[in-house]
Amino acid sequence: MSKAKTIIAIVCLLLPAEAFALIMNEVAWMGTSEQWQNEWIELYNEEDRTINLKGWILKNQNENLLIQLQGSIEPFSYFLLERTDDSTLPEIEADQIYKGSLNNRGEYLILLNENGETIDELDCSLGWPAGDNEAKRTMERKNDSWQTSFVTGGTPKKANSKSEEVSKKPLKTVSRPKSAFPSLLSIGFSISFAFTTIFYLKLNKKT
Repeated sequence: MSKAKTIIAIVCLLLPAEAFALIMNEVAWMGTSEQWQNEWIELYNEEDRTINLKGWILKNQNENLLIQLQGSIEPFSYFLLERTDDSTLPEIEADQIYKGSLNNRGEYLILLNENGETIDELDCSLGWPAGDNEAKRTMERKNDSWQTSFVTGGTPKKANSKSEEVSKKPLKTVSRPKSAFPSLLSIGFSISFAFTTIFYLKLNKKT
């Protein structure tokens, strides 16, 4: 091997392996208010490059949910997976339809690239850390943690919600009983003023 080829080989060994920042960003494990089966999962590409999803897999630990991803995801974009058909979220077009379901008691989800390497994983086997089944609020990623969406139905293919998006109810006006002290003080002052005035008038008459 020539010196040039040897240097190139060493450089290649020293270079870090190509990594993708594709994450599970939101999970509607509880379905929607229209139908509990209307589950969906949102992926997000944190990279500034398009990711080809051919050969990628999203699955749970026992593989009764196994989604062979297709298509591609643009830089800083969302990829929406809808269960069974595209009517899960009628107002938003799915990027891919999948079959299978998410257990309301929790799941262990794993995202693998085309080489079988784990790119992202979500260990919720002991229970979902966020999301509200009754209010149908999704589980959203927040940095390295998870939050219950502040928006009913979640934020599919949009930035995750913030606390100020909660609809605030007007404050109730509480009627408090008025104290009798100010009224008594006013009456006392009026009587005192009247006596002072009478005394002053009488004093002026004498002089």
